[in-house]
Amino acid sequence: MALSNSEYNLIMREYEERRYKAKHDLDRRVKEIYEKIPRIKEIQDEISTAAVESMKSRLYGMNRENGLEGQELHNKIEALVEEKETLMKEHGYSPRYLKPRYVCEICKDTGYVGNEKCRCLRSRITELLYLRSNLKEVLEKENFDTFNIDLYSESFVDKVMGVSAYDNIKEVLKRCRAFTYDFPERFENLFIYGDTGVGKTFLTNCIAKEIMDKSYSVIYVSAIRMFEILSDRQFGKGESDGKESREDFRDCDLLIIDDLGTELVNTFTSSSLFNCINERLLMRKPVIISTNLSINNVKSIYSERIFSRIASNYTMLKVFGEDLRIVTSLGLTKA
Repeated sequence: MALSNSEYNLIMREYEERRYKAKHDLDRRVKEIYEKIPRIKEIQDEISTAAVESMKSRLYGMNRENGLEGQELHNKIEALVEEKETLMKEHGYSPRYLKPRYVCEICKDTGYVGNEKCRCLRSRITELLYLRSNLKEVLEKENFDTFNIDLYSESFVDKVMGVSAYDNIKEVLKRCRAFTYDFPERFENLFIYGDTGVGKTFLTNCIAKEIMDKSYSVIYVSAIRMFEILSDRQFGKGESDGKESREDFRDCDLLIIDDLGTELVNTFTSSSLFNCINERLLMRKPVIISTNLSINNVKSIYSERIFSRIASNYTMLKVFGEDLRIVTSLGLTKA
């Protein structure tokens, strides 16, 4: 589900309006030319008549007589077209002045080339997906092209994993890129965890951009915001002014839940989290969770069944190192 039906219909109405404007503009220019050069209208009528006769000639057989007649009609149409173009040039007009002017000349503002989406339609869909995700401006700065692994130190070593922050982020980055390459053919969920300021949100932004650039829908929401929306829907408070809904969390191609654990954890949030991840597991729709919590924290803070779903169905990616905000502010690179 790249877009909802209503969103797709909205875009198609935009294309319909484009075609209407193109036709209205063409009608205006045709009227102008017919008034200034009356012979053009006569030529156009003659071309139309000859075209009909040519079609009849082809339909009613291809004997020698009809074949000759067809060739004569073809020659007549070519002569009329040449006369029309000559008259247009003599009066200072380009021959294209009487052609429709489309925003996209490739698809003639239909959005499709044959049965395939035109690149203009794919671009429009991606633009709308960016707006829905609340990430348009962020992703211009935070993407795989701007991710700097040199901010991670080779001397900062995780004692449990036995690898440096630099070597670890190279592997994490590789796994994140693989997630986008294989999307949506291979179903996978990611659990990205680590201390504050080590680049978890940056990584999820990188993934979000790649997925939306492939014209798939991404809902990016903080845990606090998601539970606010679900609470408003559940208890009818009507206080949420966001565009996201429970249906969006369920139906989008990729759901990214940022900063899990920053919300007030209670029975409702635990139940809602389980329902969300379980429902998407059943539908085989991927989820990415970023959090400062370890997997063991999830078990102690939420519930055994949430822990079980995540532990058995998510790829665990630990990110560690110095706080990148400090590293960046000091202008440091890997040691």
